[in-house]
Amino acid sequence: MIRGGKKMKRICRLLSVLLVLSLILTAAGCGGQKEKPAENKDKKSGGAAETINLTIASGPAGGTWYPLGGAVAKIIQNNIPGAVVSVQQGGGEANALGVDKGMYDIGITYSHTAAEALAGKENFKEPLKNIAGLAGLYPSALQMVVRADSDIKQIEDLKGKRISPGPKGLSGETMTRLVLQVHGLKFEDMAKVERVSYSDSASLMQDRQIDMYSPITTWPAPSIQEVAQAGGVRLLPLRPEKFEELKKLNPGYTYITIKAGTYKGMEEDTPCLGSNAILIIRKDMPEDLAYKIAKALYENLDELKSVHKSLEYMTKDTIAKDLGVPLHPGVEKYYREVGIIK
Repeated sequence: MIRGGKKMKRICRLLSVLLVLSLILTAAGCGGQKEKPAENKDKKSGGAAETINLTIASGPAGGTWYPLGGAVAKIIQNNIPGAVVSVQQGGGEANALGVDKGMYDIGITYSHTAAEALAGKENFKEPLKNIAGLAGLYPSALQMVVRADSDIKQIEDLKGKRISPGPKGLSGETMTRLVLQVHGLKFEDMAKVERVSYSDSASLMQDRQIDMYSPITTWPAPSIQEVAQAGGVRLLPLRPEKFEELKKLNPGYTYITIKAGTYKGMEEDTPCLGSNAILIIRKDMPEDLAYKIAKALYENLDELKSVHKSLEYMTKDTIAKDLGVPLHPGVEKYYREVGIIK
């Protein structure tokens, strides 16, 4: 009985080992037949679409750029199979730097900022080599505002006056400095230079503590409208030859005319220095993907324009113009195919 018991134990151990091996082999076989997730399937082919993760750098919450970034993301996701797009808050210069370093795939910035980035000028310590143009969005103008009863008629008349070009290092301050420069002036020629926000500048103007302030913004601008209610305003005109001098300094600048009547007291059309809000893209992005993104945006312009009134300016005639940076090859290919550029 003892011998038989030992023999039975050995048989049981052997059967246990065989059972375990059988379970392992069965599990391995099932693992090899594991079905892949079907979340990103191309509806046309029925096959799985490769996931394309993209990040868009927009602007701060509460501004125009943040919802605009969300609209761009939605269009891309709805029209490019497999695209998963996230939107990050940012700012013009930071967005250019982020796209260049590959932190972002697409970014919103200004055309003059893109030109500065490409050349390594102003606040960019070295040229950015990994940014390219995707689309022009809408124009903004440097509006050099004076009260309607002011004796300041031309930009040269600002010498010895009190001005507010905006916070130091921001676009308005840089552009005002350059406008003064081509007119033979500098900040040191002013009686006083305040570097405060647009709303604070408007308050100073209303209190007659400054003579001119120069926001770069869309029009009509709420802060300028506020000043205009108390007696009217005028904008100082930028003459064509001075614009040409500025264009040589920065190819991202544009020449914009703001119509008479835009503000109370403004009786004449006024030419101003401008810059376009634009979309930039990684230059090293695959050409076919950049092509698809350009196609998706252009074919859904109406959806994009619903975000903000300023985007009414985004048309076939403006989308590839005055970007301050060359188009991405894939974007250029699409624009040529549809006749946007010749």
